[in-house]
Amino acid sequence: MKYLNKLLLIVLLSAGISACDFLDPNEISDPNNPSIEGVLSDASKAQLQNLVTGLTERHRATTGANNIMSTFGREIYPLFASDPRFVNQWVGVGADANAEEDPTFFGSGGTYTTPYQAIRQGNVLIQSANNSNAITDQERNGYLGVAKTLQAYSYLIPLNVQYTNGIRIDVDNVGDLGPFLDYDAALQEIRNLLDEAQTDLNAAGSSFAFVLTDGFDEFNTPADFVNLNRAIAARAAIYAEDWDAAVTAVEDAAPFFELATGADVMNKGGYHVYGDPPDIFNPFYYVPNTTSVQLPMAHPSLVDDAEAGDMRIDNKIFVRNDTLTLQGLGSPYQDNRFSGTGDSFPFFRNEELILIYAEALAQRNSGTDLVDAVDAINVVRNTWGLGDFLSANQSDIIDQILFERRYSLWFEGGHRWIDAIRYDRLDDLPLDGGQIYEYIARPQSEL
Repeated sequence: MKYLNKLLLIVLLSAGISACDFLDPNEISDPNNPSIEGVLSDASKAQLQNLVTGLTERHRATTGANNIMSTFGREIYPLFASDPRFVNQWVGVGADANAEEDPTFFGSGGTYTTPYQAIRQGNVLIQSANNSNAITDQERNGYLGVAKTLQAYSYLIPLNVQYTNGIRIDVDNVGDLGPFLDYDAALQEIRNLLDEAQTDLNAAGSSFAFVLTDGFDEFNTPADFVNLNRAIAARAAIYAEDWDAAVTAVEDAAPFFELATGADVMNKGGYHVYGDPPDIFNPFYYVPNTTSVQLPMAHPSLVDDAEAGDMRIDNKIFVRNDTLTLQGLGSPYQDNRFSGTGDSFPFFRNEELILIYAEALAQRNSGTDLVDAVDAINVVRNTWGLGDFLSANQSDIIDQILFERRYSLWFEGGHRWIDAIRYDRLDDLPLDGGQIYEYIARPQSEL
């Protein structure tokens, strides 16, 4: 089902409002939609469907973090002439640029406020499902499992961006928000939430009582959605360096997880879907060779460092007729992943799962793990026209996995920046006359 661009129960926050405000849906007054009290007390199935639609829209909005995180990881140049701060602040070339100390850092709302909107929408759905007499207990578990899974996905965004600052996990009571938890504690809570969601989904029967978007076609039953849940759990497990759990989660994500060659195998997964008005366009599609200086461009090092014959380069970028330049930065390489404004954008693909599997095996390094990790690496490489990587050295294997992640997951959510932080390799990223950040300061509204 395509998005219908319905009005949601949660206000779209603007920069500078308080933490309580951005978590409080009671500010909304819309005569065309049910009140928050109405859905929290005894929601109908139609009202619950609206809440599910709202949650998937909020989930889709989390792609707003992609540009800034991918800039920090030098996957792209943010060549947006509409505001010099995109380059000055994000690349860090401005004299006053300091993401780590500036609580009003430019353009960072997509990394914090937007994910928390999705989390709060999930809380409304959970409360409404728990209090509804219109659904069975089995159906209720489906709502809870989906909500908690997408909440966990959303929590990981501010967690990675705030990093050592920590984040709030308990945001259900807007009048009494929970404390900030450090990175490790917050990550454990997120992993616990994913496990709760798995339990709910396993008790949700054979079908959902609601409809998800086309982007969830591979996960449109409780049993299939568990596979997505375990994929996100695998991502969280490598962040926690819990290698045993990561291996188990990947294997439990099958048949979503498939260790086989082929572009279709790599690209299967979960997607954000877009469409014509009243829906919204894919925000990462730009007309090829547009003369507008208002788009992200691939960092030139992506091509400079690539292996000859890597099909991922041609699949992901093309060489423009001209080099686009802005504020001293230039690139001739434009995004080539989409053919039009209605193309879907991935939020989790099997290719990432394969590389998570390889990383977890290499780090665990027990029995045949290193051999199996190399085999997984080569499934990806062979798919994209590259020969086998050969090594029995753990350090070299991990280096290769990070290299493959750089190309396989290019501009899909800031993975290179997160990987550089995880492996203490921020110094490996190009400065481009600016600076490389490790985190963004806690927002002013949270101080």
